Amino acid sequence: MLDSCADIRRFQLAGGIGTLPPVSRRDFDAAVLHWLKASFPPTDECSGVLLTPRSGWILLERAATTVRTAYSHYSHAHPHTHSLPLLAELRRGRSIAADGTTADAVREVLRTAPLLADHTLLLARADRLTGAVRLHSHVLFPAGARLRRGETATTNVTVFGGVGGTEPLLLPVLAGTPAADGTGAAPLTVHQVTVGAGEQARLTFALHGPGEVELVAPGDGSPGATADGSPGATADGSPGERVAAVDVPALRLPRRIVRPPRLELLLTVELSGGDEAEAEERLAFARDLVSALARHDDSGALLRTGAVGHYDHAIRESVYTSRRTLLQAPVPAGPASATLAALAGWRPARRKQDMASSLEDALKAVVPLATVASGGAEHVRRVVLIVARRPPGLPRQHGIVPACPLGVDWQVELGRLRSAGVQVMTRADPVTGPPPSDHPGVAARRYADAAWAALSGGGAFRPGADPAAAVAKALTPIWQVEGPDCRLAFASPLL
Repeated sequence: MLDSCADIRRFQLAGGIGTLPPVSRRDFDAAVLHWLKASFPPTDECSGVLLTPRSGWILLERAATTVRTAYSHYSHAHPHTHSLPLLAELRRGRSIAADGTTADAVREVLRTAPLLADHTLLLARADRLTGAVRLHSHVLFPAGARLRRGETATTNVTVFGGVGGTEPLLLPVLAGTPAADGTGAAPLTVHQVTVGAGEQARLTFALHGPGEVELVAPGDGSPGATADGSPGATADGSPGERVAAVDVPALRLPRRIVRPPRLELLLTVELSGGDEAEAEERLAFARDLVSALARHDDSGALLRTGAVGHYDHAIRESVYTSRRTLLQAPVPAGPASATLAALAGWRPARRKQDMASSLEDALKAVVPLATVASGGAEHVRRVVLIVARRPPGLPRQHGIVPACPLGVDWQVELGRLRSAGVQVMTRADPVTGPPPSDHPGVAARRYADAAWAALSGGGAFRPGADPAAAVAKALTPIWQVEGPDCRLAFASPLL
């Protein structure tokens, strides 16, 4: 009895006037039941919510009564069912807005429904002792949570980057908590965020309703696609980058992430130069190097630095002559901030001669700093980096190369460092000017070349060719990853 034309059918349902044929109550009820049976057959596997109209729509109110009666008959005929087909009834103007489309009304109702399962963020966690990597579930919004009308809930979580890889990290959001093998939870959406190795990011997630979790901060986070592949939305409502849904059970994680040994870097810096700019360049390199290393290790757990600054040999003509500064107060291995604070207070001086510096005295001061025993079974890599221009002096005068007034033998100190497993490296200024033509000058050049060759046995860097950032990269401890790179963010720092 209902017209096939949608406009006429709506006119009939509204009551109808004029010459259109009326719809009898019996035929109307039969049409509603026919539609109900075809669209929503009674079953134990699903339930319904009846959305009733505003008062005054007589035919729609009668249709609602017919639906109630049909579901009521079904529940009485099946008393042993575990769930009623008609779960709830909502009336416009009370539970939901009186105006608006049916789709908007349904969405508003679903937004205020309680969560049937925890909405969790899937992360990774590495065991600090064994390095084994496992899945970790962080509950963003617990089961039973519900939103009030018009409300949006937010929660914050801090995630950490891995040890390598340049691809954005995946942030799968699941309904439920997966088992150890990744099964048992339904994917809801996948977001992405870029977090550097060893860095952390503070994320903010928003709950818009059951199954709707959005990444709203940080601004560079890229919301991904839902589990069915449809794109998510950014905080301003624009679609995010499309990301394939994650098959959690098939997600490959690294087997182990092995922590590298801690680096203890001790610098010896020659503070005397032909002019102030020469020594200041070495000081600037030392500061830039320590700062670059510290950026690779925000926690400070993998890096300790120290330094010794040295000048020319201290020679006193008599006891009445004021003692010149030979060494700056040694800075033992510790936080990078302490080393940077000490370097900021060091001042260059003009050198008195060009043959040798007091590097041997600096090496003697470094030995007790570099050979101190580390606590526990922690593996430590110790490096002494010599930043200088002139070679060390000898215990006794050698041609025109001045002797060390304190009689320190740099070869003995170098042997002590190497016997303790300390790697000695150099960053020596290149020799400039024409080669010497006199015999004493040639002998001094040969000595300098031999001394730098011995001191550079552990490696050498060249000023101008190896900037501080490149040296820091070469010295930075390297993590060992067994298996593929981890595409998930970590729940805690690796250190």
